[in-house]
Amino acid sequence: MPQPVYPTWDQLMNGSLDAQYVELQGIITTVNTNGVTLFTGDGRIRLELRVVGMKTSELEGYEDAVVRVRGCLFASWDYVTHEVKVGEIRVYGAEISVEQPPPKDLFSTPLKTIGELLQFNPQAGVFQRVKVSGQIINAQPPEYYMMDGKSGLQFVLKKPVPGLEVGDLVEVVGFPGLRGASPLLQEAVARKIGHAKLPEARKLPPNDLIREDYDSTLVKIDGFLVSVRETPAGQSLEMRSGIRTFMARLNSRSNFARALTPGSRLELAGVYIGEGGNRAVGEDITSFELLLNSPSDITVLAQPPWWTLEKMLVMLGALACVLAVTVLWITQLRRKVEQRTAELEIQIRERQRVEQQHAMEQERARIAQDLHDELGSSLTEITMLGVRARSASAPLDKQNSYLEQMSEKARQMVTALDEIVWAMNPTHDSLASMVSYFSIYAERFLGLANIVWRLEGPFKTYEYAVDSRHRHQLFLAFKEALTNIVRHSGATEVRLSIQVEKKRVRLTVADNGRGWSQAGPAEGMDGVANMRARLEKLGGRFEVNSKPGEGTMVCFDLPLD
Repeated sequence: MPQPVYPTWDQLMNGSLDAQYVELQGIITTVNTNGVTLFTGDGRIRLELRVVGMKTSELEGYEDAVVRVRGCLFASWDYVTHEVKVGEIRVYGAEISVEQPPPKDLFSTPLKTIGELLQFNPQAGVFQRVKVSGQIINAQPPEYYMMDGKSGLQFVLKKPVPGLEVGDLVEVVGFPGLRGASPLLQEAVARKIGHAKLPEARKLPPNDLIREDYDSTLVKIDGFLVSVRETPAGQSLEMRSGIRTFMARLNSRSNFARALTPGSRLELAGVYIGEGGNRAVGEDITSFELLLNSPSDITVLAQPPWWTLEKMLVMLGALACVLAVTVLWITQLRRKVEQRTAELEIQIRERQRVEQQHAMEQERARIAQDLHDELGSSLTEITMLGVRARSASAPLDKQNSYLEQMSEKARQMVTALDEIVWAMNPTHDSLASMVSYFSIYAERFLGLANIVWRLEGPFKTYEYAVDSRHRHQLFLAFKEALTNIVRHSGATEVRLSIQVEKKRVRLTVADNGRGWSQAGPAEGMDGVANMRARLEKLGGRFEVNSKPGEGTMVCFDLPLD
């Protein structure tokens, strides 16, 4: 008989000892028509046994016994895909020896607490069963979670036990192991001994969520819902509590969970499952998840605020689109405004040109009218006087008189022409020039009549512009006033005053003559009417004040623009 090989767990899994004579030790936990399940110190493996002189059904007598199996090992593989079936082997020509017969009553095993399973026991063996009792807090057959006070563990049944549910009080017998932060009972059998209400879940603070003693216990956690996902087994809720994110799994499909809104503040009650830790090698857990029993373990504490990150991003996107459209619209509007502005500038220049041309035509017409009024009649009169002077029948003294009248009319025409030229010259379009011209005219005209005059001050020559039309009409009114003084007043003194206030010029002419009563007609009334008409035609005002024996004062008020 060859010396058997004692294979490692990895060698059993990868089939590297194919066709080798081996020896295996373990407990036969289940027997079926296809073979047995052998629980070893490293895990469980399915064996297809071919025992010499024994039927498969006869293997039931070895169930729960510690045995040694010797035989030729063959890897189990799929005849279609030729892939090795992991966790299954075949042992042909097998021999079975019983090292420890199966117990008559598994539940006669001494009872231990879950906390004691975490303590060192020098008498514990690989194939030594333990028994614990407690209350089931989560059921996902064949895996269950139970608690006995504040401690919890997971157990995996080797065979289904009908009727086990959350809240049942049970006794469980199995092989202890440490694959995480809390104990694990493998190849377990359980029996129900009662039912009770679940204990109050322990409330966990948001800043202390990672602890090994929470593993496999019933806890309660507040957090904010991030998302709800559908999974093949049910639904998964992604939660955030404090700085940590975890998953809460519900092994059912619930419309209530599906209708939860991300951002809601929830309170979840479930079984704490630590991830990444293993007390057997001293590793601490790094994260966790919750196993929920039903939708009733979910309590909505607060609905999400209206202003969420998603809505803010949508709003920012909408504002960005509006801003882009607005910028585009403003750009197009600016182009239209610039185009319209250019068109208006052209239209304004054209209108100004037309208005300027129209003003020039009006000015030409006015000049022609002035020339006609001032010079036309005088020229006709000179012609008539010339005809009479040349008449042979006219006496010599009459001819001399006609010639003198012709000379006088010629001088008047020169004066009138000088006035028209002065009014039309743009270099005289200032208030100072107008005052200077008025003063020269008053000096010449009143000096010939031996009337003293003076310009009363103070007067400042402001840089105001006075157009030709206003200057000419005001001068004609001023001239009419001086003519009336010389002809009708009998005055010996005349006072002139010019003031500028609020873009209006006020010219005052006062004499010390005989005056006249405004209640009755007086000489020169036609001249007064002419002066009033000239001022009012330009938007100005004309005032006259006179009393018998106290002289006369005439005021001309005219806008400068």
